[in-house]
Amino acid sequence: TDTDTDTDTDTDTDTGVVGVVAIGIEITASALAIDSRQTVIFTVQAEYSDGSFADVTATTALSSGNDSVIKFYTADVGQPLDAGTVTISGDHLGLLDTEDIDVTVVVATAGDLVINEFLADASVNGDPNGDGSFDATEDEYIEIANLSDATVDLTGVTVWETDFPFLARHTFASGVLRAGEAVVVFGGGDTSNLVAANSWFQAAENLDPGIAYGLNLNDLGDTVTLLAADGVTTITSLAYGDHDLNGLVPATADASTTLDPDVWGTNYIDHPSANGAVGDYSVGLWVDGSDFEGPDGRY
Repeated sequence: TDTDTDTDTDTDTDTGVVGVVAIGIEITASALAIDSRQTVIFTVQAEYSDGSFADVTATTALSSGNDSVIKFYTADVGQPLDAGTVTISGDHLGLLDTEDIDVTVVVATAGDLVINEFLADASVNGDPNGDGSFDATEDEYIEIANLSDATVDLTGVTVWETDFPFLARHTFASGVLRAGEAVVVFGGGDTSNLVAANSWFQAAENLDPGIAYGLNLNDLGDTVTLLAADGVTTITSLAYGDHDLNGLVPATADASTTLDPDVWGTNYIDHPSANGAVGDYSVGLWVDGSDFEGPDGRY
């Protein structure tokens, strides 16, 4: 009877051929340069000591050198989140390879953004812009959310209101929005004290001659339009109150008007009536934590 202990090391787990071992891997990307509306798909091939090759993508751990630029929500698909160059690394049984990917962020265009909430009548309890003082012009706001499945660049996007057809109420000098994130633009004041998950804040920047008109949102009704950086393309437009001929978007007194639910809702209601609402308005999206998911579940 053989009582010896088997101490042999199995070196053929990848090929089934005794003595044949993987000696290297190579990562291949579907593209080396993508924009934020695209994804990049990776495949990994292993080379073996007998000169053969095999696809080992499924058993290779892929990782991003910067999750804020490209992140893996599924094993072999890189999702772009911001502009930059990132190194993607692969590890298959201790064999390593890398690939560099360049990401650019697309400009916001028609259908990317939605006016999620607005406060036209700023006679509310509290201090919406967080600067410690009440001002009916500076405290009014619009909250713009990204309902697309891509990060978009807001640089050059303008906010228009019907009383000032030749002068934008706000121009975005810079800034990007990931899917599901929001930016709140106030009529004025100091917004540096405001913090909310998946949201950022700024005061209106425009070319008002001498008098600060802020966003100039009319309490009883108005039409707010976002134009793309080309100055022509309408990204989204919202009529409320007496400007809304369909009577679907109220001009709420002493409170904000909001989509319910946030971002992907289809109905606008007064904020106090919204599901889970507390108070007369909400500055920033009603989400908690850093794992906010966009419409496709990737964010």
